Amino acid sequence: MKLQDLAAFDSTLKLQLNTDCDFEIKSISHSDDPQPQTFCFIKNQKFLSSIGRRSSSEMFKDAGVVVEESFFNQLDDISKAKLSETFSFVATVSDVSTAMCTLSKPFYDRRFQEYNFQVDGRKMGTAEVDPTARVSEGVFIGENVIVGANVIIMNGCTILPNSSIEEGTVLFPNVTIYPEVTIGRNCRIHSGTVIGSDGFGYNFSQGEHKKIWHLCGVEVGDNVEIGANTMIDCGAFISTKIGDGTKIDNCVQIAHNAQIGKHNIFCGMSGMGGSSEIGDYNVFAAGAGVAHNVKLGSGVQLAAKAVVSENSEIFEKVTLAGHPARPLKEWLRSKATLRRLSKR
Repeated sequence: MKLQDLAAFDSTLKLQLNTDCDFEIKSISHSDDPQPQTFCFIKNQKFLSSIGRRSSSEMFKDAGVVVEESFFNQLDDISKAKLSETFSFVATVSDVSTAMCTLSKPFYDRRFQEYNFQVDGRKMGTAEVDPTARVSEGVFIGENVIVGANVIIMNGCTILPNSSIEEGTVLFPNVTIYPEVTIGRNCRIHSGTVIGSDGFGYNFSQGEHKKIWHLCGVEVGDNVEIGANTMIDCGAFISTKIGDGTKIDNCVQIAHNAQIGKHNIFCGMSGMGGSSEIGDYNVFAAGAGVAHNVKLGSGVQLAAKAVVSENSEIFEKVTLAGHPARPLKEWLRSKATLRRLSKR
């Protein structure tokens, strides 16, 4: 799909810099890690400042960028020149929030149409199942799925196309794996869990909630255990990631784009909002959670039902309680003060 083709979906799309660019665009990626033959969105200074922060490169000449027009017009010549040097093309739209919905749809439709959800990949000869894997009756394995050595897949599981399950992992009955999901070695995933379903991502535009079409998958590391009836959403423009050794209890929600480090603990009914990031060795007690776009360091403990408000940044090795979450001793003092005041 060429850039000019996308104008049919958003008439405000205009090429501003590097107008001779004419490469094939395959998808949309995140400004944190622009990928080849994609473009990313820049709405404001926050996204401009974080371009490539998850990438080893500083130049993305095989990717483009789409900037909100009002923000682009505020940029000085130096900033515009920097964008031109960094990306293969620079375009604008009148509203990035709307464009995220309208421009992600054709890429999603193209990807979805390529999948075969009807015929088992083993019948088509496109699925690779190791001879040592134990696959029960009543399991659907989609095309281009890879199942590693000594994997156990129990009755009622569904593994949709282009996913992979590495050596020694166990899927208990009725687990559903959506497309583009990778599961590492020696994982245990319990009954009723769904990995890779669409994230709950919508932008409010023209009086309605419009869907952001999610184009990425989920990456689950090694030695991860996921309890029953837990939901892990796929990423929109960057994959949701679960780090090695993380343990997730029953009925936990991990939202789209979440980036989870190693050896974290999620107790029952806890969860993470979209685009949040946490380091290593954090503990979420029962019912605890972080809202959208939160950043936690490592060694953070959230007490039961503690909630970290959106866009917060929490440093390492602190115990938090309450809503909004604050240091445990401070929260206990405030509760004691309220008790004393209530007796007057």
